[in-house]
Amino acid sequence: MKQTQINRKLNLEEPEGGIYFGTDVLLLAHFMGGFKSGVGVDLGTGSGIIPLLLLSSGIKVKITGIEIQKNYCDIANQNSGANGFSDKFSVLLGDIKEIKTLFPSGGADAVFTNPPYLKTTSGRHNVAEHKNIAFHEVFCDINDICRAASWCLKSGGKFYAVYRPERAVGFLTALRNNRLEPKKITFVYPSAEKAPSLFLVEAKKDAKEGLLISKNLYIYTDTSNSIYTDEMKKIYSEFE
Repeated sequence: MKQTQINRKLNLEEPEGGIYFGTDVLLLAHFMGGFKSGVGVDLGTGSGIIPLLLLSSGIKVKITGIEIQKNYCDIANQNSGANGFSDKFSVLLGDIKEIKTLFPSGGADAVFTNPPYLKTTSGRHNVAEHKNIAFHEVFCDINDICRAASWCLKSGGKFYAVYRPERAVGFLTALRNNRLEPKKITFVYPSAEKAPSLFLVEAKKDAKEGLLISKNLYIYTDTSNSIYTDEMKKIYSEFE
């Protein structure tokens, strides 16, 4: 196991050779600033990093994680207990395609996910199965994820996700097909000279049409990828 000190309050156990804490996770936690109370669900929680980041910031919420890989489910529950959040964050072993057996309909105020970005026919596959599951749609695709999110959310509840721009049309279509109306999108760029590498989306269940494209977010000051922008430094400071 690899132990990572995320901030002054939070230590994370992660499998050696696994998927480690990354910028996309931090950006999603920041983007979820409107989620400060109530019940949340993390679809594909992995080692539990997103719920633990949110809880370490001091918000008063209860979060259920859903994870299909038993080793990650166990690790996430261990991380929750080790950081003093076992009463606020617990993880269930299960397949989100079977969400109706895992979580009550309309029981969540917010659902969030950092889902697999790649189709099973796209990209280079890793020899490690757990990495393939994290990056490729092995067990679920974006339609399955949006369907599960809609099931969990109460009417008016919010869904937050980070995804790849090249698959934005399919993502937005899946949202609407599952009564999730896109309300806010932020495009994330490595630097001002490059194309966006990610986008963050907030959708609201059963909401009326009306989408805000917020200002672009730049991670680095230039293409050397060595100096964070002031905005990115501020985001990191939120979770120190």
